[in-house]
Amino acid sequence: MQSPDKSVLELKGVGEKVAEKLATIGINGINDVLFHLPSSYTDQSVVDLNQADNGANITVEGTVKTEPQIAFFRKGKSRLTFFMDANGIYVKVTFFNQPYLKKNIVNGEFIRLYGKFNRHRLEINGQKLIYDASGGMYVKYPLAGVMQSKTFQKIVSSAFEVATFNIDIAEDLRAKYKLMPIKDALYEMHFPSSQESTDLARRTIKFFELYKYQLMIMEKRQLERIRSERFIVDYDIQRLKGFIDTLPFELTNDQKMSVNDICRDLKQNISMHRLLQGDVGSGKTIVAGICVYAVKTIGEQSAVMVPTEVLANQHYQSFLDTFKDRLVIEKLTGSTKPKEKREILERLKNGEIDLIVGTHALFEDDVVFNKLSFTIIDEQHRFGVKQRQRLNDKAYRKNVLYMTATPIPRTLSITTYGDMDVSLIKEMPAGRIPIETSWRRFNEIDDVLNSVKAEVDKGHSAYIVAPLIEESETLDLKNVYEIYSVFEEKFGDDEVILVHGRMKAEEKNAAMAAFESLEKPILVSTTVIEVGINVPNATSIVIFNAERFGLSTLHQLRGRVGRSDKKSYCVLVSDAATDNAKLRMEIMTSTTDGFLLSERDLEMRGPGDFFGVRQSGLPQFKVADITEDYRILEVARLEAIERYEKKSLK
Repeated sequence: MQSPDKSVLELKGVGEKVAEKLATIGINGINDVLFHLPSSYTDQSVVDLNQADNGANITVEGTVKTEPQIAFFRKGKSRLTFFMDANGIYVKVTFFNQPYLKKNIVNGEFIRLYGKFNRHRLEINGQKLIYDASGGMYVKYPLAGVMQSKTFQKIVSSAFEVATFNIDIAEDLRAKYKLMPIKDALYEMHFPSSQESTDLARRTIKFFELYKYQLMIMEKRQLERIRSERFIVDYDIQRLKGFIDTLPFELTNDQKMSVNDICRDLKQNISMHRLLQGDVGSGKTIVAGICVYAVKTIGEQSAVMVPTEVLANQHYQSFLDTFKDRLVIEKLTGSTKPKEKREILERLKNGEIDLIVGTHALFEDDVVFNKLSFTIIDEQHRFGVKQRQRLNDKAYRKNVLYMTATPIPRTLSITTYGDMDVSLIKEMPAGRIPIETSWRRFNEIDDVLNSVKAEVDKGHSAYIVAPLIEESETLDLKNVYEIYSVFEEKFGDDEVILVHGRMKAEEKNAAMAAFESLEKPILVSTTVIEVGINVPNATSIVIFNAERFGLSTLHQLRGRVGRSDKKSYCVLVSDAATDNAKLRMEIMTSTTDGFLLSERDLEMRGPGDFFGVRQSGLPQFKVADITEDYRILEVARLEAIERYEKKSLK
């Protein structure tokens, strides 16, 4: 592998025009050539028909026994047929829509071809004639039509002649995991000798990619862990224990472990960089709040930044309920009145505020802290890197806790958040009643309406979720206005309120307030309610066209209910026309475990779409697949950590 990389123009057979073609598919240097690997392999070793399986794609050879015949049909379709003797077996061969092959098929001459074998009829559906007598494995490259695979393979051959392979897997690791040198593995993938060797080469490259990525994560982790005695938060442990003892409930084991993780970080002279994962309702906020109180014991400040005003309101109220008068807490969002904002900023600068809860407004230039020593960023993937950094730049002690209510599969946690320490809260607080989830078809809508009415009649509230705001010309989906009209007709205008993303902030806030105050018990909405809504009185949620959502989104929506000691229900309304959609409905009705659902969601949607949009931070591997190769990823991570720690000790 060439380091530093050299231009493809240094390769034999590559001039300016060819280089321009290669550049269109992202190949500019010799390393790009070496790592532009085949997309498929065809084993074209000659097969004895006596050993061939029915329906197998095989290569056979033999003597042509009849003159090839061509029949033409409408619209230019054709069929070319002849018989051949393949090692004593008389077999019929048919090529469809390749009449030009006739000139290369001569009665009495030897021939080799590739096609699909029908053992019962002794026929071969030919795919191509083979003119290369070497046989063996043949490769096909993803080249987007810029050139033929054979042409590119010649360029690859030239790259191997000039490349200097000065990066490799350590010899002891190769021996430990029975891997090949990188040069040999790459050569085998481009010029395969057997299926077994190609499989070993592929495993080697997978390990190499994942191992190198994990080493890079370790480097990044080291750079972000700034060492300074000033970062030590020497909190009063007795006061903190006293506060925990006053809580009206017992922390779960996972909550206790997470508090210990964070407090241990606060005591160290290295900046905290931790991710707190917890399912909906698992109690992440109280964990964060306890650690805020630890910082309070030395007279310093904390900040909680969240992506939406609704979530800011929820956290603010939750902290007020928990701490009452033991912390001075304020809220700062885009809708904070100018006079109130000026007063808050003055008190924040003077150190009179212990905890500030806010949205993007927190990283504005006029927000100045007295001593910010603990920063909490909720649903951090909704903020850009620069936005998060702007808030961290204001800190006196750079200790950052990221929180997410989206359970993240371990493989994604390792790759996307591998530079962070991770704490998990899987255990749910005592007394939580599991949400009962059911799947209904659209022709059962009357039953769905009646189930909502039964809950409303008990004095409870209900969420109704639509996939779209307005009617779509291309998608046969229910929109929020259509669904609103159905529920308005059933329950009346006094019972139902509408919320969607295009409403003005004040309209949306007013509608949410009417729902939260129980003035209107039924909220018809789009997925704007996915995160940050906390209405304990809500006991049912109905999700229309549920097949349009990923498992993780459905689980987040389901988490809007079940926030009290009342029995709660989630109804998925979907005709689920595809096998994939049916499977998602079946998975959702079989478990409420968010971490299990996240793993299944990753399997079904792939890592790039796990968060609902393409994650630019996800690594792009040539061969490795973090969903399929999680065992290799785990091993590569452990080896990378061990290597890096040994290196750090030297």
